[in-house]
Amino acid sequence: MQIKQTKSNTIVPLLWVMLFDHTSLNITFPILTLLFFDLQSHLFPPDTSHAVRSMWYGLCLAIPHIVNLIMTPILSALSDEFGRKKILLVGTLGALLFALTAALGIFFGLLSLLFLGRFIQGAFSRTNPIAQAVIGDISTRENKVRNMGYLQLSISLGAFIGPIIGGYFANQFYFSTLNFSAPYWIASFFAGISCLLTLFFFKETHLIKNQPAVWNVFKLPSLKKVFFHPQVLRVSAILLLSQISWSMYYQFIPPILKTTLGFNAHSLGLFVGLVALWLALATGFGIKFLQEYFTLKEILFISLYLVLLGLVLSVLFCVSPGKSYSLLIWIAAIPTAVGDVIAYSCLTTLYSDVVEKEEQGKVMGICFIVVALIWSLTAMLGGVIMSFNELLPLLLSPVGILFSIILLHLKFGEKLFKL
Repeated sequence: MQIKQTKSNTIVPLLWVMLFDHTSLNITFPILTLLFFDLQSHLFPPDTSHAVRSMWYGLCLAIPHIVNLIMTPILSALSDEFGRKKILLVGTLGALLFALTAALGIFFGLLSLLFLGRFIQGAFSRTNPIAQAVIGDISTRENKVRNMGYLQLSISLGAFIGPIIGGYFANQFYFSTLNFSAPYWIASFFAGISCLLTLFFFKETHLIKNQPAVWNVFKLPSLKKVFFHPQVLRVSAILLLSQISWSMYYQFIPPILKTTLGFNAHSLGLFVGLVALWLALATGFGIKFLQEYFTLKEILFISLYLVLLGLVLSVLFCVSPGKSYSLLIWIAAIPTAVGDVIAYSCLTTLYSDVVEKEEQGKVMGICFIVVALIWSLTAMLGGVIMSFNELLPLLLSPVGILFSIILLHLKFGEKLFKL
């Protein structure tokens, strides 16, 4: 696969930054399941009930997304006024600080320190909206969805490599001393590489002629104009509904596999890694293929139906007797992941097309407000309902995507694509 170069090859160093950044962040994701549900974890006494573990797990998932609601739009707006590189560097440094803080929390068995790390992650280690704004800076209308796909490819490869590394090193070496902290120390190494790549290789794509005062970034008229733009609101509605389904699935499939099928660290890492591999293949090849034959609107419909298919197959696994259908959960992950990432690439393209280049950071900040809001709510809600029945989050996951499809079939869908 050959990536077209644009504006001094800016996209290539950006993709490398995002690859290492997301490898770092995703090394730690499957380990969260083990920290809260494995009896060897130092964070809880072995006799702690499943209900208590589920509640804490949901809260731990929610914290970075709650913090994102405040910090992501601020950082995104700052990137419009002070440039992308400075804010991207803040994000990569945040990932490094998160990994180190969480590693210390796990090493010393301090739940409070782990939660502090998650807070730092939510506040500063959100590079995605800045990266999407960079794509908006350097892309034409014709190649924007493809470049958004390349960005998601880089992110997905990191999400593929990270969990496999994390799952392998979770309890391989010096476990009696390190407990589950080893993957977090490794994550800090990858985060450090991402920082260096940003500092020395990434070139600014949004040059500012006159440096504004910091407080001018948050003037309400500018933010309100973007936030309440009718097309931005329409795109946000579809994104919100689709992310209800994806976040419920992605956040709660690991503990379901742990408690229902007895997955160990390696199996969990492999499953989460394969989900990301399907994401990478979809963005690397799927979007380019679909663009040859379908419009952006048709691609969005196809991708949403794929997600619905995957989630229905996952629900069939939940309601099937015994564990004889366990293979179904692996197969169901393919259309779920492929559909979600293609739909997300379409929606971020629609966001970008609505506003001028000077407002790319703001509109991508709004994109991540929606994502953070939904992921925080589903994390807390999922933790609560999982304390009653461990399969409930997965059983409820198709609801959002079903409503998004219905909405697009109405006049709402026609207005959405009138840019």
